[in-house]
Amino acid sequence: MTAPARGAVRTAMQVWLSLPFLPADGLRRLSLAAEEAGVTGLALSDHPCVPGTFASPYPYGGAKPVTLPPEVSLPDPLVVAAALAAATTRARFMTAVLIAPLRHPVPLAKGAATVAAMSGGRFDLGVGAGWLREEFEALGQENFGRRGAVLNEMLPLLRRLWSGDLVAHDGEHFSFAPVAVNPPPPGALPIFVGGTSDAALRRCAAYADGWVGANHSVEELAGILARLAEARAEAGTEDRPFEIRTGIRGTVTRARMTALRELGVDSFLLAPWQIGERRESVYDLPVDDIAAALPDIVESIRTA
Repeated sequence: MTAPARGAVRTAMQVWLSLPFLPADGLRRLSLAAEEAGVTGLALSDHPCVPGTFASPYPYGGAKPVTLPPEVSLPDPLVVAAALAAATTRARFMTAVLIAPLRHPVPLAKGAATVAAMSGGRFDLGVGAGWLREEFEALGQENFGRRGAVLNEMLPLLRRLWSGDLVAHDGEHFSFAPVAVNPPPPGALPIFVGGTSDAALRRCAAYADGWVGANHSVEELAGILARLAEARAEAGTEDRPFEIRTGIRGTVTRARMTALRELGVDSFLLAPWQIGERRESVYDLPVDDIAAALPDIVESIRTA
């Protein structure tokens, strides 16, 4: 990723609002406020369950330990996307990210296609390999050490299943006789892939319509996006339409937003705890205060 050439037209970054750790009424209220404030879309996080205790290191916390309280609200992102799409008219929705190796590809294809169909195509599927070993173990999954390979097999299979035609598959991790998944999405259903390892970036370059990042620093992003550009060149996909969506760690400033745009970031994933007054906990999310401060920060990002 390089800065735009001198004299090139620089388009405004789109703004997506992440919606983690919110109860059902907060999700709806903040989604409506975000649509009114002009965000492009809403990003929904995923954990099918929260282990009571875990030792797995969180890969995107800047080397800080992470806590995930068992009582934290993490509703199913596909169900939430369908419900919020029914309550809105313009906003898009994405999973950022859904832990795909915890699912079988057939019901995952069915769920994602249904959300796309019910929302009029306002849905993007963002997936990742996951990081919480104890969550895999709690769900009886024994593939944590092979989750990257599992995801590599799933991604092209999902696109085949979205055709609505009969699909048979005999792979290393999944095998099934011909099945059809209907309704199909109303158009191409974009896939975004997360992760920063070399394997994750190769996966993204080979299979995805875009990359989704987490809470990185601007300096980290410069290195990640350079490696992603190399992976796309090696895969021969550098000329394919592709979008970069990511958040950053820390405060949102015009200077940092300008730096992201110059790195080639297309959409900024704004976290709710980055809006308004600084709060000590990411689980302290006063919806009304965030909604009131949202229009100003969205405008400042778009005009940076």
